[in-house]
Amino acid sequence: MRRESATEVPRVAPVGIPAVPPTPPPRRRRSPALRVRLPLHGPARLVVSAALALAALAALCATAVLGAVDVRGEVSALDTAVSQRAAVAAELRFALADLDAQRANSLVPGHSALHPDVEVGNRLLALITAQQRRAEVSGLLRQLGADPAQGDRVRSLLDALGRFDDAGARSSYVDETHPDRPAGIPPHAAVALSSEAADVLRNELLPVAAALSETYAQQAAHRESAAWESASWSAALVGVSGVLALGFLLWWQRDLSRRYHRRLNPALVAATAAALVVTVTGALSFASAASEVDAAGREGLRPWSRLAEARAVAADAAATQSRWLVHDADSAGFQSERFTTLTRRLDVLLAPEPSVATAERPAYQDVSTRYGHFRADDRKLRELRAAGRLEEAVTVLTEVGRGQVAFDFWDFATTLDALADHQRSDFDLHTARARSALAGWPAVPAGALAAAAVLVLLGIRPRLAEYR
Repeated sequence: MRRESATEVPRVAPVGIPAVPPTPPPRRRRSPALRVRLPLHGPARLVVSAALALAALAALCATAVLGAVDVRGEVSALDTAVSQRAAVAAELRFALADLDAQRANSLVPGHSALHPDVEVGNRLLALITAQQRRAEVSGLLRQLGADPAQGDRVRSLLDALGRFDDAGARSSYVDETHPDRPAGIPPHAAVALSSEAADVLRNELLPVAAALSETYAQQAAHRESAAWESASWSAALVGVSGVLALGFLLWWQRDLSRRYHRRLNPALVAATAAALVVTVTGALSFASAASEVDAAGREGLRPWSRLAEARAVAADAAATQSRWLVHDADSAGFQSERFTTLTRRLDVLLAPEPSVATAERPAYQDVSTRYGHFRADDRKLRELRAAGRLEEAVTVLTEVGRGQVAFDFWDFATTLDALADHQRSDFDLHTARARSALAGWPAVPAGALAAAAVLVLLGIRPRLAEYR
């Protein structure tokens, strides 16, 4: 017999019985996907939770400490930029302009035409003031020379100052060789040398000093913006990191109370309180510092910058006024136009900005009133000069008394200085408050959060001991 396989010959069911379908091959069962589960129970859960709590506290501590260091550093840099750079450059600009004014004034006095033995005008005051201004200029340049970034400008100022001194000294020498000259009519050579000195001042010294002052003013404004941004960002970051740390600590205490059936963990409560204090205090302190920095710029730095520029412009206008009196007709016309331009600039600079506090506006009005006296004296001076009353004009320009240019300009300049100093005091006050807002930082948050970290470790120690 021939044996056939089942695959070759299908089985035939008997008649009347339904055919049985072939049995399908067994399917291979797929093993279920491995799901990695790391259930945290007991000591592992406590250790991981403690590590997360310590990480949250460390993040809060780093934010508070680094923010405090950065903000205090920026505020100190702002104070340095104003007190040791911008203020010195502004004072240099004023001293140079007033030095030129006093040297110009020294050419105006002389002897009376009707009484040769009578001297008209006060030359001694101009010489003494010029000597003081020259010493101030040297000291201010030494201070600015400490900044290597502006070394080229300081050297150019020194070179130009040497030429200015040389021309001024030669002018004074020529004038002294004519001791009996009439008032208001110095020797032509002395006037020419004085004009040479004025050209050096107007074309070299004052532009470089103004550029130096503007550079430092921009640096101060940049420092102000950086300090405000640093304080604002620090307040936000401390608030966010503090909320996250507090949220985790509160959740962890709830989890511990549910798992271990204890209402409170005293150590964790104390750690949470420390984090809360650092968060609230830090956010408020940084916000207060940002507010004080903004006030320092708005109420102190910007108004002071305008008044400092006004001082230099006023001194330049006074020098132009003196040169107008002793120069010839052609040069006098140029000096008169320059005086008009400078006084128009003063009208703008002396007007208070909208941000100036209402309580300070009377001080601005007082300066404006004294400036009006100076302008009235100038009109009187021009009327006398036009009427040919030169000796009276010399007296009005150089003598010290109410209703005369020398006194009223000194009165105006002194009042302007006092107002500028007041604005500087406002700036110093607000920067000091910004620093005091972070008094004790970063030591306070570092110590408080270090104690909180120790409390976290002490808080889980009894729970871990239960598993031994």
